Amino acid sequence: MTNSDGKVEIKQGKILVSDPEGNGRYARLKAGEGIEIYLNGEKLKKESVVFADSKIEIKKENQEAKKELGLELKNNAMEAYLNIELQPSYQLKIKDHPASNLLEVEAEKVNEEYPVIEKSEISILLLQNRVRYGVKDELVEKIAKNNTSGNFLIAEGKEVIKGEDARIKSVEKEERSLTHDFNCITSFSVGEVVVEKIPAVPGEYGINVQKEKVKAPPVKDYRLTAGYGIKLIKNNMKAVAMKAGRPKIEKKKDEFVVSIVPQYVINGDVDKTTGNIKYEGDLIVQGGIYDYFDVKIGNNLQIKKSIAGCKASVDGDVLVKENIVHSEITAGLFLPPELIEQIEKLYKALNSLLHAVDQIMGAAKERMGFLVKNLQLGRILRLLLTDKFKELPPLVARLADQMEEFNFEWKAAATLKELHSEFKGYNKILRLKNTDLFEKLKEELGDVIDAQENLKESHVYAKYIQNSEITASGNVIIMKKGCYNSTIHSGQSIINISGKGFIKGGKYFARDYIYLKEVGSSLSVTEFQVGKGIYIKNTAGNIKISSAGDFLFIDKPRSNIYLEVDQQGQLKQKVGSPDFKKLKEISTYQQIPIVKS
Repeated sequence: MTNSDGKVEIKQGKILVSDPEGNGRYARLKAGEGIEIYLNGEKLKKESVVFADSKIEIKKENQEAKKELGLELKNNAMEAYLNIELQPSYQLKIKDHPASNLLEVEAEKVNEEYPVIEKSEISILLLQNRVRYGVKDELVEKIAKNNTSGNFLIAEGKEVIKGEDARIKSVEKEERSLTHDFNCITSFSVGEVVVEKIPAVPGEYGINVQKEKVKAPPVKDYRLTAGYGIKLIKNNMKAVAMKAGRPKIEKKKDEFVVSIVPQYVINGDVDKTTGNIKYEGDLIVQGGIYDYFDVKIGNNLQIKKSIAGCKASVDGDVLVKENIVHSEITAGLFLPPELIEQIEKLYKALNSLLHAVDQIMGAAKERMGFLVKNLQLGRILRLLLTDKFKELPPLVARLADQMEEFNFEWKAAATLKELHSEFKGYNKILRLKNTDLFEKLKEELGDVIDAQENLKESHVYAKYIQNSEITASGNVIIMKKGCYNSTIHSGQSIINISGKGFIKGGKYFARDYIYLKEVGSSLSVTEFQVGKGIYIKNTAGNIKISSAGDFLFIDKPRSNIYLEVDQQGQLKQKVGSPDFKKLKEISTYQQIPIVKS
């Protein structure tokens, strides 16, 4: 007898079982997904042996259609999400299966049908949840058309736009080309904006999907208050420096107090540890300035000790308690009369040149219609500068050279150099497309002329001056020892009447008077040029005294020389003597008190 296993098969939904022969294995049966099998009345839970006489019943789990719609509000009702869950209806059909020792009963879905989503259902759901704003109508149409399950952002509110708090913004200074050479201490000159208030920007309310207004968070406002040296302008939105110095900002709750600290104090020397110093207010140096380190100061400079090998450009007074040696000092913007004369001459020439250019261009336009100015201007300038205004290029060259002799800063200096460069060969002039450079120089020269007419009195004080160049718009006061082999230009007077004062060698120019004690040297000529007069108590050598229209040379000792300049510029003997009491008051060194910041 042969051995063969038992078999089970499915035909047209019916299960057929055959027993094995000999020692063959009996057939086995198990239920697939969605199928329940009952064997002899009991539900089959796992694979089980079946026999030819087994009573087998199959039950199919057919599915009914299911449709669930839900709405969820999120993000404080700023978003509405539509949740859709669709379950189709279907019937299960038992699959036929060939005879096998082990068979898993499987079924397939037939007559599957999804429930329909109506647009009105979504609308009702939205109304039930009071969703009335920001509904995505196109998405509603799409959902109803596609009939799919999912989670959809069905409505969005209008988000709150947050405002901005008020800000107090310090003005960032654009340091000039000196920055890489100087330690620029953040400071402001009179009239500069120090701080500005950026006003608060209120937020905009939002609207949630239930059409309710949502308030924007409140913004903070701050008040700007003027402290020392500050004036508020533009409805208290800008703080302007009324004094030169460092800005100081203090926050007190919702208030910002802006002040100016007028001084910057260096407790030691200006040397390699500090570097060169640039500051707009008062610089107070408790030591000295040495080793060829320089300073550029917007107000007063006070030195407790001496200055040696220094170049100082100062808008206010220079107060040196001890000596000035081998240095260049400028206090204020003072120019000698002959240089002012040259500047005024160039200013008038530039004005005439620009006027001539305008006339020529205007006439050309009238005769030729629209003229391409950029193509013609260079030729016109070259023609004028080589004919009617041929004295202008050499005048620019002379002034560019002369300004090198003075250690003050003025904007026109750089423009002069630039224009002088353009005049080196007229091919450059031909390439000019506008008259901007000429107009800029004219404006800057005008500023220099105005400054001389309204000259600020900046004085220089020192005990002793040697081998130095001093230029001051005010007085130059030599308090004690005197001055040796130096050049001094004063917009007012030069005074040295205290102690054992002496003047030996050098050149001295004063727009007003010169008052001296001991003057002259047998080894060199000491020169004086005055605008109003001169007093010398004693001469001990060769001196030359000049005025606008006269000069006097003295080579023998004399006493009590008191001369004044008359209306014709002649030097005339003056009766009496100067007011020494007043001169001593002028000569008194007034120390700047240190203000605590």
